[in-house]
Amino acid sequence: MKKNYKPPVAAFVALLFYTVTDILIWQRIFETNQMIEYASTYHTGWIVSLVGYAIIGVLLMWGIWKDCIYFLVSLFVSAFSGLEDVLYYVLDRKPMPHALPWLDNNPMIFDISRTGVIGSALFWVSSLAILYAILYLRNNGRTPIAVSN
Repeated sequence: MKKNYKPPVAAFVALLFYTVTDILIWQRIFETNQMIEYASTYHTGWIVSLVGYAIIGVLLMWGIWKDCIYFLVSLFVSAFSGLEDVLYYVLDRKPMPHALPWLDNNPMIFDISRTGVIGSALFWVSSLAILYAILYLRNNGRTPIAVSN
């Protein structure tokens, strides 16, 4: 039973930097300078940066299929499940609004209310923990052979 913490740690670090970049660029530049009309261009760049993090992670873990799969799945799930939105407000030290209407079209978010987004994030993080257990913690069915003299 081999445990490997590199993929979830790498995904979390990538998500942290992704979220801080979101705060710095969206809030500090676009909102501050009232450039909301450029939101679609911003969101395209936001996705490109996420794909860049994903490619770097896969290149660094190349050759270990479980690590690559888990890293990719956990990075994208955490980015779109509401976890990134929760982190956004935690890292920015601002209260999360009662409703997040920009998440209305996201199929991974159960409800656009604060409670719904936090609940969605918890559900998907739990799903990632189950996936981790399946990939890394389950017994692979092989019984170790005892060698005796």
